[in-house]
Amino acid sequence: MKPFWGIDLTTDKKNEQANGEEFLTAKPSLALTQSLERTSEDFEETIAKSKLPLALRIVQWGCLILGVAIVGGIIRLLTEEDSIPLKQMYQQAPWLFWLCGASLAVWLILTLIGTRKEKVVLEADESLQTFENLDDSCEAIFSELGVPADAPEIDVLSFFYKVKGDEIKVCEKAWQLAPYMNPIFHIFADSENLYLANLEGKYTFSLSSVKAIKSVKKTIRIVEWNKDEPCNKGVYKPYKLSEGEDGCISCKKYHIVEIERDSERWGIYIPCYELPVIEQLTGLKAEAL
Repeated sequence: MKPFWGIDLTTDKKNEQANGEEFLTAKPSLALTQSLERTSEDFEETIAKSKLPLALRIVQWGCLILGVAIVGGIIRLLTEEDSIPLKQMYQQAPWLFWLCGASLAVWLILTLIGTRKEKVVLEADESLQTFENLDDSCEAIFSELGVPADAPEIDVLSFFYKVKGDEIKVCEKAWQLAPYMNPIFHIFADSENLYLANLEGKYTFSLSSVKAIKSVKKTIRIVEWNKDEPCNKGVYKPYKLSEGEDGCISCKKYHIVEIERDSERWGIYIPCYELPVIEQLTGLKAEAL
């Protein structure tokens, strides 16, 4: 089964092109694409301006690491069997305590300055206009692609993989926080087709080609959470999702929307929490586990 939006490394380890071009039926016009590029550049420049200079950010996090390391070392020494009192420890190495305090103080000061700068820059009228321009560019593209204004957003699982025999082996590159990425698509349907759309274009799947929804009971880690509601609250609570310290999300199962096209089997991989909208639009029910 060929994963839609999967990235095949079987014959090319440097491949970065996601599968699915066969389903691409509409692309945004050149004018709108160029407009999006301009507004995206303005957005990135605004975000960059809202941050402390790189040198100060390095100092900021270096001070935090140093301060935490010293505190951790002191705590470890205090809990050893032959530990010495904190007062005696200070008498032997007062510079260490002063260095710890100074490091954490510098970190705190730079953090407060950075937070203040971010607030001032991002709330400026110019920045708000930049954000509005970017939203307008995105909305114009989706309108041109025929995406309904009320079309819900859905996460699709994307991943690097290699084919070994009849099996797909998910690969994880060194820079990845988690093996599975979850890009956002708008999803909608009419009487004949199921559609997925992003800023690159609209992908069309004949409803008659959608054969089943396969369920896979396997814990996977997704790189980020895209929803406004927390992953462990409201409609997402029943899925028993958990968020790690790195922001990655653990799911206990996922689903594959199986599609047949020109005698080839495809699969749209989705996290468990996106199943209801898929079932509603396709009229199919996922297989029970």
